[in-house]
Amino acid sequence: MPEHISRWPEGHPLPALPQQRQTGPRSESVELTPEERNAFAALVRQLGDRGH
Repeated sequence: MPEHISRWPEGHPLPALPQQRQTGPRSESVELTPEERNAFAALVRQLGDRGH
């Protein structure tokens, strides 16, 4: 790093940025019906075929 650029001291938050969360948001999930799972699997296969 060039001498004219000073590094912000490690462990010190930048004063202009709000405190950041240490963890991400809570995960959410839903149960898919068998029909939805089959439709999703078909979509994944279709999109995968495009790469070949």
